[in-house]
This record gives sequence, structure tokens and C-alpha cells, in this order.
Amino acid sequence: MRGSRLEIATESNIGRKRSLNEDFHRALVVPSRLGNLALLAVADGMGGTEAGEWASKLAIEGITEAVRSYAGLIDLGRPVVPLERVVEKAFQLAQRRIREQSINHPERKGMGTTMTAILISEWNSRGAIGHIGDSRAYRYSRGKWVQLTQDHSWVAQQVRQGVLTEAEAEAHPWRHMLTQALGLDDIRLDIAPFVLSPGEVFVLATDGLYGLVPPEEWELGKDLRATLEDWVTRALVRGGNDNITVIAARYR
Repeated sequence: MRGSRLEIATESNIGRKRSLNEDFHRALVVPSRLGNLALLAVADGMGGTEAGEWASKLAIEGITEAVRSYAGLIDLGRPVVPLERVVEKAFQLAQRRIREQSINHPERKGMGTTMTAILISEWNSRGAIGHIGDSRAYRYSRGKWVQLTQDHSWVAQQVRQGVLTEAEAEAHPWRHMLTQALGLDDIRLDIAPFVLSPGEVFVLATDGLYGLVPPEEWELGKDLRATLEDWVTRALVRGGNDNITVIAARYR
């Protein structure tokens, strides 16, 4: 997939021991009168059979609707607002949709989802990232990967407090326990703006990928789609018990 300045690739796999893919993702380029808006988003649902799948889908559909709506407002001549405000409103819409479904459909009570999203305005090389849960965003710049998000999980919290080491956290039985997710009460979002530079690559991934193939092993080829296929194949070879989803975008 190509926008005017972005090369985008996606890959998602149900994994070896899952009957449903509760991951949902979106890679979308929306034109506007000022230029392209690009949305990259991954969500990893939770809440049992089908509920997690619903939650992640609602989150992605909500943020997609918000971005399309913003592009429409730009075309109507409305003032441009900071991308982080657009991302915040989009996450809030996703949260409302999930909460409403939980109330109106008892079988989906307690469902929730992570979501990590990047919104880019290509006309001014600016972006904003929104994040909740333990899906992750990374940036490749000047020859190294930098993690842009902090996990909202119990073990990550213990690592930040110096109670657990990184190695202990990776093996801890509570490593999948989230402290924040869409669908929970009183959510806290992480939202931040950034500026893009040519040659940078952004990667969004659920824990099904980075938990088995860490960024230290990520090598970028000329073909982004083939690169992601290779990463997911390696995760499957190493067990691949969880759903695996990854998006990559190279900025030219």
C-alpha cells in the first residue's frame, strides 16, 4: 500500500493454538484537500470467546470513523487541529462504542482491547501516537529501533518501579495482566506528537510478534511486505501460540 510519501505493509496470523483472531488492524490513507492523512492501528482484544474479537473490531472501526470524519472537515474548510487532539477524540469514540456494547450485550460484558495507533499528516511531516494496553509502537531511525510506547501491564509497572527485571517480567505468570485497556473504567491514554524524517520506519505490533521475535532481531528489507512475512514466520516457528499482527510504514 502506498500513499504519496508512505510505503505501508501489514501482516496478521491467527497463530498455532487460537481458534479466533482477536487482533484487528487498519492501515489506511485518506486524501484531503491539504494532502494525505495516514492511519496505522493495531488492537488486541480480550474478554473470552468472540468478545475480544468484537472489542478490537469496535476500536479499529471507531478510530477509522474519526479519522475519515476529520478529513471530511478539512475538505469543508474547517480549521486544522493538532493531530494529538484527533487521536484523543478517536480513542474516546472507540471507548464509548465498546462500553455501550458491553452494557447492551451481556455476553460481551467485560470485553476490552489494547490499541496502539499512529496518525500522520503527510503535508507537514507530522504525526501523533495514541496508546493503551500492551501492543507496541517502534520507530527505526539512524540505524536503531526505539520503543515509542510503554506497556500498561502489571509486570511493566513492576519493572519501572525496580521490583522486577526485564528477564523476570518476560517469564512472569502475570505478564499478560493489563492495567489499562479500552473497555475498562477510567482509562488513561498515552498520546504524544512527533515529527517525521525521510527514511524512518514505524512498526506497530501485538505481543504475539514482539514477545517471540524482539526488535533486536528485526531486519528491514527493501520489500516491507516480505519483511513482515519473515518476522511472522519466525514467530510461528518459535511457537506462535498467540495471534500475531504487525504493521510497518516507511516514510520517504
